[in-house]
Amino acid sequence: MWQRGPGGLHDYLHETAEKFHETEVWRVLGAFFLLSARYGDGVKLGLSLDPDRRESLFWRLQCFGWGATLLVSGTMTSYLSLEYGLVLSAYRTAFGVVLSAFLLRPLYRRMRASGPVFTPPRVAGILALCASLGVADTVSTLVLADLLRVERVMDVLREVFSVSLPMRAALYVFWSILYFGIHSLFDAQQEQLRAARTEAALRAGELQMLRSQVNPHFLFNALNSLLAASDEPATVRQLTLALTDYLRFSLQQRGDLERLGVELAALESYLRVEKVRFEEQFEYVLETGPGVVDALVPVALVQPLLENAIKYGQLAAIRPLRVEIVSFIEGETLVVAVTNSGCWVEPGTHPSTGIGLANLRRRLELLYGDRASLTLAPAAASVTSRIQLPVAPPSQVCPL
Repeated sequence: MWQRGPGGLHDYLHETAEKFHETEVWRVLGAFFLLSARYGDGVKLGLSLDPDRRESLFWRLQCFGWGATLLVSGTMTSYLSLEYGLVLSAYRTAFGVVLSAFLLRPLYRRMRASGPVFTPPRVAGILALCASLGVADTVSTLVLADLLRVERVMDVLREVFSVSLPMRAALYVFWSILYFGIHSLFDAQQEQLRAARTEAALRAGELQMLRSQVNPHFLFNALNSLLAASDEPATVRQLTLALTDYLRFSLQQRGDLERLGVELAALESYLRVEKVRFEEQFEYVLETGPGVVDALVPVALVQPLLENAIKYGQLAAIRPLRVEIVSFIEGETLVVAVTNSGCWVEPGTHPSTGIGLANLRRRLELLYGDRASLTLAPAAASVTSRIQLPVAPPSQVCPL
């Protein structure tokens, strides 16, 4: 029974409205709190939730939201000393749980599966449904109060009804908004994940294609050296042994990354091929700084630069042709520079397939984004190709 004075009902209605809004705030905050607590950064990063985990999350949110509603309602009825208040609060909470889980949820699932939800007719239908549920909720609660013989002032029954009904209808509207909002979040994240996986697959395929172009191109140049020395059996034997060392490196490659020291050792075999072929007309220098040989880099990182240096260095009249490969670590950046004696050759003035450097630039872009660079720096009697990239492996620099 009511234990308040004439203004008690009016104050109760205002307090109820305030608590109602607080409850909805906590329902929304609770939803995102549980999402963050249960799935962590996965929600932000687009990790998909499988059906079993979604089902578990739904019931967690149901328990949290409707439990908060019961707590607030029970606190208010205790404060107002309403007879059978806790029973009525428990009934309304159970009514809301059953309707939302076994009526609204299946209906909304079918709506989402059949087409866009937020169209004027469907929004109007959802609002009408929530209003109907608000009426059913309020009327059934008053009927239960009559059965329990709860004493109340009959002349204010209409006021109770007029305030409680829109509040309960609004509660179901907020539940609907929360339901569609969370599912929209999941759908958006799943679409982002699907797009990211597609992009990753495309990148992996392109990287594999680019990598497959490198070895034949490089071996073609090496075989040309063998053919040029075909009249000298001793030279051919040395060339073949050196080329065999490189082929062993090529066939043992795994994945897209390799220690730089492994490639430099293989390239030294190729340089020996060129040294045998050109003898005193060719010189080379390899310099590596501390920690360089253990740095993980894309496969065939230096090889295109070396090819380019020898190819265009031979066009100059400067002899001997001198090639220097210098690599060092500067802070968090790995620097590889290949310098050849000679002069700058303008693009398009000499026959070229254009595969080498363009291929390398594309691979660096795919793996590192804008954190890696390849530059060409001509000087008076030399040209330097310079690569700069993070020491950290690509998976830590530019994750897909």
